[in-house]
Amino acid sequence: MSTLTEYGYAKDGKVYLNAYMEFPVREIGVVKESEEQSLEYFIKRFDLAKKKVEDLQAAALNTPNKGSYLMKLIHMRTYLAEFDGLGDFPALFAILDELETDIRSYVQDNRVKNYEIKQALLKEAELLRDDTNWNTSTKLFKDLKLRWIKTGSAHAEYEAQLNQTFDDHFATYFARKAKFFEERRLMVESRMAKYQELLDQITALVQTMPDDAFIKVKNIEKLWKLVGKVPARNFKDISLAFKGELNKFYGAIKRNRPQQPQTYKNPADRKKELVERVEKLVDYAEPSLEEVKGIQNEWKRLGKLKHPNDKDFNTRFKIACNEIFESAFLTKSARSKYEHFDEKTKFEQLKIKIRLLKDSIKEDEGELGKLNARDAASGFQQPPPQNRYGSQGGYQQGGYSQGGDNRPPIDMDKLNLINKLKTKQRMLKKLQDQLLTNY
Repeated sequence: MSTLTEYGYAKDGKVYLNAYMEFPVREIGVVKESEEQSLEYFIKRFDLAKKKVEDLQAAALNTPNKGSYLMKLIHMRTYLAEFDGLGDFPALFAILDELETDIRSYVQDNRVKNYEIKQALLKEAELLRDDTNWNTSTKLFKDLKLRWIKTGSAHAEYEAQLNQTFDDHFATYFARKAKFFEERRLMVESRMAKYQELLDQITALVQTMPDDAFIKVKNIEKLWKLVGKVPARNFKDISLAFKGELNKFYGAIKRNRPQQPQTYKNPADRKKELVERVEKLVDYAEPSLEEVKGIQNEWKRLGKLKHPNDKDFNTRFKIACNEIFESAFLTKSARSKYEHFDEKTKFEQLKIKIRLLKDSIKEDEGELGKLNARDAASGFQQPPPQNRYGSQGGYQQGGYSQGGDNRPPIDMDKLNLINKLKTKQRMLKKLQDQLLTNY
């Protein structure tokens, strides 16, 4: 038995949809209770497909962005071609055809508009690309990119090139910005390094107060003004430190130094001043070694004096200079052997220096023991230490020396080692006292 309808039929227990358009006859279900009831079921089911098409049509016609419904329309065609129901499918496809024509027309018009919009955005990007008002232009460029993203596609033949051009402008701008701030960072670092160098110079002058300090400080002040601007947050602390050193310097000038260079009728007065200066430097954390060497050179030029205090001046000068250079070597060794030494606490730094100094003293005592054993084996008796000083204020180095008063020969290497040990032992006591007093 075969039951017919306008859109299909039932036969041999199965329900078929008639051929339409390019689609052949298709089995869509089976007969359950009766052929009439089964056909009625699939006729009513067709209403579901009809509603989906009508909903899609209404949504596409009432939206400002019809282009977004093009893919939904394509999917609806597939849905109808596979839908199991009995009804006027050609009428539904006709609705989709008309809707597609409308949407594609809209998309075509919109792509023309999108092309024009993107051309305008490219002109904005080209202008911003070379802007150097970084704060303002960065905000504008980010807003511009957001508008670019929100703008739909232009014609396919132009879209890739438009995007590439915009991306090039965007990349060029931010590359220029990065380069600018990197160059500025390096400039600030360079200027801050120069400021620090000038601060270190004036700090050293305040500590040592050489005769030409006034001229040097004035020159440093001039150089300070020529360094150039840096951000206030970088400049604040170092500027305050520099002003503080200036205040110290001019305060010292006002309190202790005459306005005119001082002359010395008696070279012993100059020796006394030099001794007092190096003794003050002993107490500084890291005095300028170049300054100390300059003082030593002047000391050499003064030579031996026929003055009752000359011997005492020589001894004090030698002790102070030896301690300064030994202390500098100790600090250098600590930095070499302990990574990030300067970042450690003062307590840790003291402990490290004490440890290194004890090891050094132990090594020197071992060397001195060997020299004493050698002298004992040879029957040589070392005379008491004599105050013999080298050209730089320290003991002369090397070999044996013969006094002019028939005294036994002096082993200068051994004598230098003894004095070095005494210097290190004084330094060790000072460091240990600091540790006990402060911690």
